[in-house]
Amino acid sequence: MRLNRALPWALLAALVCGQVWAEATTEAIQPPSDTRLAVDLEREHGARWQAGGEIEVFAAEDGVFRVGRRSTPPTDAAEEHARRAEHFALARKLNLVTAHRVVPMALPLFPEQIDLLQRFAMSDAGAVWFRELADDTLRLFNQGYLDYDAVAWRAHLDGGPRPPWSALITGRLSEAGLFAQDASVFRIYAYDGIGSMAAAASVRMGRRGFRCQFQMSGEVVDPFVLLSHEFGHSRYGDPRSAGLPLGEAQTVGRYENPVRLRNGFPPRLVYFLRLDPGRPTITRNLLLQRLLAWRDPPKLRLADLESVDGLYCECADAPGLHDCLALLPADGEAARSASSPALPDAELCELRWVAVRVAPRPDVDAP
Repeated sequence: MRLNRALPWALLAALVCGQVWAEATTEAIQPPSDTRLAVDLEREHGARWQAGGEIEVFAAEDGVFRVGRRSTPPTDAAEEHARRAEHFALARKLNLVTAHRVVPMALPLFPEQIDLLQRFAMSDAGAVWFRELADDTLRLFNQGYLDYDAVAWRAHLDGGPRPPWSALITGRLSEAGLFAQDASVFRIYAYDGIGSMAAAASVRMGRRGFRCQFQMSGEVVDPFVLLSHEFGHSRYGDPRSAGLPLGEAQTVGRYENPVRLRNGFPPRLVYFLRLDPGRPTITRNLLLQRLLAWRDPPKLRLADLESVDGLYCECADAPGLHDCLALLPADGEAARSASSPALPDAELCELRWVAVRVAPRPDVDAP
C-alpha cells in the first residue's frame, strides 16, 4: 500500500534526519543555486568532467530533507558515465514527453528520438545540458513540488539499499507543485515537421528527423550540434537569442561550434537565418527590421551590414535565389541599369535568407 503523499515533510525528516545528517557533516553536500547561470560550453569542455557532483540526500537546517550534490569529482570515467546516465534517467522520468496530453500541443517522442537524446546525454556537451536539467529537478524537489515514491523511501529507511533519485521521483508534480506559479518543468517533445526548435522552457524535435546537410551552405549536419544549439536558445543559455540574426550567429559560436570541433567537424563561419515564407516576420529587433526593409528608403547603410554576409531573395519572375542588394538600383538611378536586363524585378522579390557572420568568441549578448 502506498503511503499518504500528504505526510508532512517535517515528520519524514524526523525519520531520516539522524541518518542523513551524519553524511552531510562528513562531506559538503549543497543544493543547486537558486540562480541559473548561462552555460559556458567552451569552459565546460575544458574541464575534466562535465556531469557535476553526485546527487545525494541531506538534512537542511530547518530539519527537512532535501537533495543536493557532493562537491567531489568522479574518481574515473565509469563514475562519470554513471552520473550522466542518472541525469538522463531523471530527464526521462520528468522532462521527456512520451505520452499525449502531457503538454498542450506537444507530440510524444518517437523511440528513435529518445535513443538520440540518450546518446546526446552521454556525450560531453549533452552531459552539461542534462546536468542543468537535473539541477532544475533538484530545485523542484527541494521546493516540495515533485511527487515521490514514499514506499520506496521508507523501505530504504528500514534498512534497504538507497534507490537512485531517478527511481524515487514519479515524474509527476506534487499537489503543491500543481498549484504553484513557479513550478516550470522543462520539456523535450516532438512536433510534426523537420529539424528542431526551442523556447525558454522546451526543446522540440521534428518527427521527420534532421537533414543530412544544411540547406544553404551544404555543410554536414551533426545531430548533437543541433541539439546543443537549441539548448543554447533555452533558459540554460540565452533565451533571447532565437530568431534574431546576431543572436543565432552568437548561438552558433557559443553552443554549436564547440561541439562541432569536439566531434571532428569544421566550425561554421556563417549562419543562414531562414525567413518563413508562410507567415510575415514580426520582430522588434532593429537589425532585422532594417534587413526586412532592404528595398525601402532609406537604403541600408554599411553600418547595418557590418555583421551581415549576404541577403538572399526569392523572386516571382526568376527561379532560384538572388542577391537582394544586387537588385536595387544604384544611387541616383530611377530604375535598374539597362546593362542588366536579366535581373529580376525587385518589387517581385522577397527576402528569404539572411547570412550572418559567426564571431569566433562572442563578447556581447544577443540584442
